[in-house]
Amino acid sequence: MIFLVYKESYVNLDETNQSLPSLTVSLLQEFEDVFPDEMPNELPPIRGIEHQIDFVPGAAIPNRPAYRSNPEETKELQRQVEDLMSKGYVRESMSPCAVPVLLVPKKDGTWRMCIDCRANNN
Repeated sequence: MIFLVYKESYVNLDETNQSLPSLTVSLLQEFEDVFPDEMPNELPPIRGIEHQIDFVPGAAIPNRPAYRSNPEETKELQRQVEDLMSKGYVRESMSPCAVPVLLVPKKDGTWRMCIDCRANNN
């Protein structure tokens, strides 16, 4: 489970905790001091430490082909990636692995970008 929490949203936790499991609420309360006061504008700077994850010897690198998409979806994917990069929320990967991306329609008519990392997790 991944939490994207910052203090401003945590203050409103009492209003939304009806939908959160009690264990989640207790974890958020226990570690309240580690959440930033406001949402960061970008990723932290790249530090001088580099690491690599060694795969099982002889295992193939999980490169997956891209999912098929029409020109409209391709444009929307490019727009979303450029937007995230310009805001500093993502940066170009140095990974030798490639994972497919797809768009899922939201109820309001916009698109949600979904990244399929299942091959990396096997």
